[in-house]
Amino acid sequence: MIELVTAIIFELIRSEPPEMVHPTVWFGKIIKVLDRFMPGTVVFGVIPPLATTIFAFILAEIPSMIPKPLSYILAGYLLYTSISIRSMLEHAERCVEGGRINLMEVKKIVSRDLNDAEEWMMNSAVIESMAENFIDGVLAPLLYYSVFGIHGALIYRAINTCDAMLGYRKGRYERFGKISARLDDLANLIPSRVSLILYLILSKRAFFCGMRKNPKFNGHSVSAMAGLLGVRLEKTGYYTIDCGKDPETGDVKKAMKSFTALSGMAVLSALLLRLLV
Repeated sequence: MIELVTAIIFELIRSEPPEMVHPTVWFGKIIKVLDRFMPGTVVFGVIPPLATTIFAFILAEIPSMIPKPLSYILAGYLLYTSISIRSMLEHAERCVEGGRINLMEVKKIVSRDLNDAEEWMMNSAVIESMAENFIDGVLAPLLYYSVFGIHGALIYRAINTCDAMLGYRKGRYERFGKISARLDDLANLIPSRVSLILYLILSKRAFFCGMRKNPKFNGHSVSAMAGLLGVRLEKTGYYTIDCGKDPETGDVKKAMKSFTALSGMAVLSALLLRLLV
């Protein structure tokens, strides 16, 4: 529990640590090296998540090897690097600075082609990104921390990073990234569905939209956010979640407030779970 409080203090001080001391960046460098030299087969695709998971486990062991209170500080720091609350809000804020959507900033947080997109589609992309990040960057690492400690949070982050870098359905990644993508699906299976409980606290419509209009295996948070805001979210060629009007810039701001509230509930839930486990 002390680690979580410490992590939140770090989060309030700075949204992200420098890259040279960021475990997620380290995971990324390991993945890049393996991606460069490994054959693009399903069998060799096991190696990146295995290597980063082992590395994450070793990192999580270090706090237990040093005296208190330094162990709490290091453990809190490692947990802090596994979550992403303030940085997501800062990214979203830059996307709508001045009251209008900023295409260049939106491109920094989504991978889809938005060059010919209408403004509402760009608003949708930012809202979807926040909803997805609530799972990947907040609820899932906190949930795994509450049950398995720092090991759970770091190992989840390692798997999620593998999926972010390799889990594409194109080219060599169709095979090489398959294991990473499936492991990420498995890791998000419970957090995605647990998120609906938190959305229910904010809105019944969010809960039912998340249940009935989920566009993909672990897409509950995106559809719940659509219901919460009463908007239509769309990723062209992949899915449409019709829970209301086309999203405006003001809806991005509302999504930021909802993301903050959901993140606060996730932190409190993790604290309670940690006390009980």
